[in-house]
Amino acid sequence: MSADRSLSIVHVVRQFHPGIGGMEECVLQLARYQQRDGHGVRVVTLDTIFDDDATAKLPHHDAIDGIEIRRVGWKGSKRYPVAPAVLRHLNGADIVHVHGVDFLFDYLALTKPIHGRTLVLSTHGGFFHTQFAGKMKLRYFSTVTRTAMRAYAGTGASSTQDYDRFQQIRPRNLRLIENGVSLDKFRGLADPSALTMLYFGRLAPNKGLFELLPWFAQARSIEPAWRLVIAGKPMGVEASELRDRAAVAGVADAVEVVVTPTDAEIADIVRRSSVYVSASSYEGFGLAAIEGASAHLYPVLNAIPAFERTIETMGFGRIVDFTDPASGAAFARDWPTIDRPDPGALDTLLDARFGWRGHVDAFYDLYRAAAK
Repeated sequence: MSADRSLSIVHVVRQFHPGIGGMEECVLQLARYQQRDGHGVRVVTLDTIFDDDATAKLPHHDAIDGIEIRRVGWKGSKRYPVAPAVLRHLNGADIVHVHGVDFLFDYLALTKPIHGRTLVLSTHGGFFHTQFAGKMKLRYFSTVTRTAMRAYAGTGASSTQDYDRFQQIRPRNLRLIENGVSLDKFRGLADPSALTMLYFGRLAPNKGLFELLPWFAQARSIEPAWRLVIAGKPMGVEASELRDRAAVAGVADAVEVVVTPTDAEIADIVRRSSVYVSASSYEGFGLAAIEGASAHLYPVLNAIPAFERTIETMGFGRIVDFTDPASGAAFARDWPTIDRPDPGALDTLLDARFGWRGHVDAFYDLYRAAAK
């Protein structure tokens, strides 16, 4: 079921196509579904991709799959990119759907008396992805963010931890709407007989990649045939650092680092892998782990709330403590006897729980509530 009438929806997000990441993918898929449902959809974003060449400006007017894109200039830090020109691109919007909690979130709340649009938020983890400036973030959240939230008529919490956190400052029209997942991208490609573990996602400090390597070394001490592929875009962690750490852990010959892979390149790696592994210390949702499960990669995930919820929902995979390398050896010992679910049953479960259609409809329900 789509919304009751055709809407003009503007998504505001700091990073979008051609950027690669969980938030970018979420906005793209949501916009695609909404456009197919007959709505007018526009995405307003920044004119550069973080960690790319800062001088490589993207076109200010663009489109993808018929979705209008408007890009604006910005100044300051990528942690808090200042981009007041976003206001120029809200004309005619019935709903302004803001993704993430940053300058764009704060500024649109502050300027609501000027633009007068109905604001809806998707939390995407807020700004709690790392421990950086943890106490300052908590103070900011309890004061500035609390005040800004009054301008938002509805909030979609992207995870249970986001729901619990935002309920403390704005329970009105707060709903748990986790991200949908593009389940057909790598569906069923894994090779259960392979002895290759794969991580794909951002190469970022919160992804626990330095902890992953000694854990993998312990797994390989039990079964030397295991290999590890780390694939992603450097965003605070460089490929050279990972290769150096692999050498220190004694597994340089068994670790492959693939920088900024395309989906086609990831698919090729999935075809020779059996395990998706992530030592991430924080996830708002954990999109890549679900994509891995849709490929029938066995998920081995760190003991954090988002991953624990994922494993519980799927009934498939293992939670481990990556700060304890010995758990790598335990996993390798257990691997030959680990049960795997029926592929068809797994596909059905993932479609029902994580497919995009239900999530899009949940946002329509949130829009209706916000417009009242």
